[in-house]
Amino acid sequence: MDQYFPVLKIQGGPEDRGRQQGQLLKQRIHKTIKFYKKQFLIPEAEVLKITKEFRRATKAFQEDLYLEIEAMAQAAEAEPLWIYALNGRTELLNLNPMECTTLAFRKEKLIGQNWDWDLEVEELAVILDIEKEDGHRIITMTEPGMIGKIGMNHCGLGVCLNFMSIEEYQPYGIPLHVILRTILDSKTMEEALSLIEPHLMGKVGNILIADQTGKVEDIEIGGDEVFSIPVEDLFAHTNHFLTKVDYDLQLFPNTMGRYRRAKELLQMIDEPSIQSMKDILRDRADEEHPICRKRFSHPWLTDDTSMTVTSIIMDLERLQFHITRGNPFDNPFSTFDL
Repeated sequence: MDQYFPVLKIQGGPEDRGRQQGQLLKQRIHKTIKFYKKQFLIPEAEVLKITKEFRRATKAFQEDLYLEIEAMAQAAEAEPLWIYALNGRTELLNLNPMECTTLAFRKEKLIGQNWDWDLEVEELAVILDIEKEDGHRIITMTEPGMIGKIGMNHCGLGVCLNFMSIEEYQPYGIPLHVILRTILDSKTMEEALSLIEPHLMGKVGNILIADQTGKVEDIEIGGDEVFSIPVEDLFAHTNHFLTKVDYDLQLFPNTMGRYRRAKELLQMIDEPSIQSMKDILRDRADEEHPICRKRFSHPWLTDDTSMTVTSIIMDLERLQFHITRGNPFDNPFSTFDL
């Protein structure tokens, strides 16, 4: 496997962008759909029922992103509802929270995270370098078929994502990855928040948004409840709610272990920097629940080989995107300038 992610340069209007993704990523999109069909723990008929609502809500919310997804599906010769399923995969999975550690250094305008997931997606994931008709540029690490994930734009606005779960959850509304792309399409923090805040209900997860002025917003979404968290100068989030909790945290020792270790390491930092963030993201001192994840399994999934598949750091002031393919302990960072 190449140690660097494939980089796809996408440009133009909504249908142009979708068509380019569908043509360039056709095989990867079908492999990603096949992968998630194995992971979703609800019947296929129920998945397609939910994704019909995803499709309707996306068109009503951001028609240009709806057009991008529809053009992608057509070019990839894929059922459009499965592309919406990919963009709503976080909600459709709603798994025991066992992956991803996110960090923010407010004063340094740095955010970053480890993305922990199945080894198979490391082979599929790509970097999209998107330039829209008005010159707005985005760089995002994402899975084929998903129009946005972890990334930043040329205005110095960046976003990270943590997987979380709640009990008795029923997804609805706009797919979470469409929300993430909407943030990346925004030119300011204020614009992003005004667009997404009315549409966060029906999702589950933690979104961290930051900009090059030092503003940081952390939003926990729990179905019909949304919570905003005060963000310290040095901040960490893993996969449990820091606000209202409706489950026994003792059932999730992994997220708690990584959170405690990250907080401990943050307190030890003398000079916050890209290097000190890298050091935290590749930390393995806690052998049972390391921040840089060794291979682990979700007990309820089949053929599951999960681990840290990438580490990302975004310098929002210098407009630099640092990323590893594979875990940051064994693999080098590549740097992209916006």
